[in-house]
Amino acid sequence: MRHFTALVLALMLGNPACGESINFGPDLAAAGWSVVTFPGVAPATFKATSADTLDVVTDAAAGLLWHAIKEPKRAVGTAHWSWRVDRSVVPTDLSQRGNDDRALAVYFVFGRKSDLAMGPMALLSSSSVKALVYVFGGDRPRGSIVPSPHMGQRGRFLILWPANGPRHQWLDESIDIAVDYTRLFGHQPPDLLAIAISSDSDDTRGRNHALVRGLRIGD
Repeated sequence: MRHFTALVLALMLGNPACGESINFGPDLAAAGWSVVTFPGVAPATFKATSADTLDVVTDAAAGLLWHAIKEPKRAVGTAHWSWRVDRSVVPTDLSQRGNDDRALAVYFVFGRKSDLAMGPMALLSSSSVKALVYVFGGDRPRGSIVPSPHMGQRGRFLILWPANGPRHQWLDESIDIAVDYTRLFGHQPPDLLAIAISSDSDDTRGRNHALVRGLRIGD
């Protein structure tokens, strides 16, 4: 009976193992997202097409969609999402500033809670902040690790799909943030401060069109 009661209570309260969904819509701003642009660069276009789906387009453009975590999380183990690339720039060397175009990248930004007082670009420039970045793009094979040309040793790109990866196909990703962070940076992750999504095509003067859906953190 106790087991049955516990099961009923769990169903009533919801299953915490489902993690926390990070919605995009129906309105990006209302869902807690902000668009970051870069001086002298045409902006990327980000649009929520449903509560859980984001459409991203860059025409010789670049941009970053930023979502600060209201209550920074230290014990974040996993993240899940699906993404689809319909059109992508050519393969590029992501380690080279000025040649780091890619169809999509999902950023997990870590640091101290006090760092959240800074804006996105100041935060990414802070010496106390690190970024673990999962990428669809570049000229290296799946599983490659590339240092960020903008953040140096504080940023790591982990290639999940190279630029010539599948087109017009939803690809499901399930990653262990804590394991990847520890492997790439050599210590346990601090607080998760923000999640960001970027697309970049200004260096190659090309075009990206991609989508992200079902972004979730936690088990």
